[in-house]
Amino acid sequence: MKRVQVGFGLLEVMLALAIGLMVLVAAGQLVVSAHQAWRLQGAGLRLQDDARLALLRMAQDIRMAGMFGCLQLRPGDFQDPLARQAFAQPLVIRTSSLELVVAESGYAGKPDWTLLTNCRDEAVVYKNPPLETGAVMTVRIRRHRYELRDSILYFNAQPLANHVREMQVTQVEAPEGGRVDLRLTLFEPTLQLEQRHEISVALRNLVSSP
Repeated sequence: MKRVQVGFGLLEVMLALAIGLMVLVAAGQLVVSAHQAWRLQGAGLRLQDDARLALLRMAQDIRMAGMFGCLQLRPGDFQDPLARQAFAQPLVIRTSSLELVVAESGYAGKPDWTLLTNCRDEAVVYKNPPLETGAVMTVRIRRHRYELRDSILYFNAQPLANHVREMQVTQVEAPEGGRVDLRLTLFEPTLQLEQRHEISVALRNLVSSP
């Protein structure tokens, strides 16, 4: 009686190994692609969040620039000569920086100047206001500076956003009062990811030179 041999031949083994290898390679490529997509999505969201935070903060300051109480300020209303000069130009745009003189809104710390006014016939700007102000309106005013250095956008010397390749600030004159166009270009060097974010902000209370 002849014994029947059961098993796999060399051809079958090689074919199975080849098919298994192709499946492993395809699965590996799928995992790598999914991981790369996850990294790109995460980096894109981080860049988007940084740009949104920076643009919204800059927009808030632009809207408040030149808001110096309820009366038109005159040269005699300034106790500090530097305040008069700063108030005369509350929005200064340079190549890689933006400087504003704004009415404080939610910022901690000591203001640069304090405006006291009764909103009728009296307004005085102090560097150091008196302790007793009476029944007057108090406006805390600060100078804010945004500056782009070495791919970092700083707000008053504190980092606000990283991976910023370019900042463009353009003042556009218009009959209804004008606006400021902001553009931030962010770049993530490891993943070679670039994003551009823009916003336009209407100018409100800019004052003329006293």
